[in-house]
Amino acid sequence: MYAPTMSHPKPKVRRNTTTFWYLVGGLVISGLMVLTCAGILGAAYYFLDTSIPSGVTVAGLPVGGKSVDSAAIYLQQNLPAAVLLTDGDRSWNVALLDLGIAIDYQSSAESALNARSGTNLAPSYIIDLNQTQNGLVVLSEQVNIAAVPGDPPQMGRSLEIPVMLDRIRADASGELMDGILELSMIQVEPPPLESINRSDSARTTHIVEAGQELSLIAKMYGVSIEDILAVNDIPNPDVINVGQELVIPAAGVYEPDASQAPPAPTQAGKAIVVSTSEQRIYAYENGVLVHSHLTSTGRAETPTVLGDYQVYVKYRATDMSGPGYYLPQVPYTMYFYQGYGIHGTYWHNSFGRPMSHGCVNLPVEEAEWFFNWAEVGTLVRVI
Repeated sequence: MYAPTMSHPKPKVRRNTTTFWYLVGGLVISGLMVLTCAGILGAAYYFLDTSIPSGVTVAGLPVGGKSVDSAAIYLQQNLPAAVLLTDGDRSWNVALLDLGIAIDYQSSAESALNARSGTNLAPSYIIDLNQTQNGLVVLSEQVNIAAVPGDPPQMGRSLEIPVMLDRIRADASGELMDGILELSMIQVEPPPLESINRSDSARTTHIVEAGQELSLIAKMYGVSIEDILAVNDIPNPDVINVGQELVIPAAGVYEPDASQAPPAPTQAGKAIVVSTSEQRIYAYENGVLVHSHLTSTGRAETPTVLGDYQVYVKYRATDMSGPGYYLPQVPYTMYFYQGYGIHGTYWHNSFGRPMSHGCVNLPVEEAEWFFNWAEVGTLVRVI
């Protein structure tokens, strides 16, 4: 018996989509991993690259492409360690270390590392302001020009050390970047002289100190400059030297008597009178004049305040600052009104002439005398 043949449909082939998406996902993940690794490597290269950006200079010296350490060495080898000080057509080349200033080469190089390409940076400096002040005092011996009475009188010039200190303190990099520092100088007039203490017989020997001028030495002793020139046979009043012995035709430093001094402000207790016209300070006790000395009060543009005040605080040494000036560790300071005080002065020796920013300047030993003699609450009259 014949059995008919039966046809069966072919089974459908199912695609394994799971495997397909595994493959695609693997490729994507692999690609992301490659990109991530590339990004990490790029970032690592960026952060590990310690070379200074191209075109960066320090005081005009190219340091771009150098490492910080090699740039520091390069700057040390090439940055000048001196500065040219100028006053008009006069100039002096001075080592930075003589002014208490040192270049911080490492800090300068580190600043360059963080600078934008093409930037010109100023060097970084380390400054000892006390040494800067000492250096400026020494420098003033070279740059100051004495004021000399005569017909016509010779105007003088004096280095304004408090202003120089403030400029260097506030912006040393800006002041020194180009290697040239313009000096702050003030013009000074010779003091009027009167021969009020001259003696034909008495004699005093005076040793010239740093910064002293013949005209002010004459005023200190109450004699005329002509008297000193004649007694010492000095042909040129502009030329005296530190350490030189001068014979003064007077019994000693001039001390005014009661008839020549301003009246005592009070008959009881202690009082101080500062005469801005005479450039002299007076100490009174119970109405009696006990001491006096030449001083330097404020210049015309920064005058000392006039009126009656009292010493309200005393410091054996204190930093002083104000608009455009700075002075570290000023000795024997007695404040009598706001920032106005009587204090010792080591940055000039021009007592008998207005020189200050408003304070009453005294030689250090004289300031010490007044500091030890006066008390908080002592009356200070400025006339």
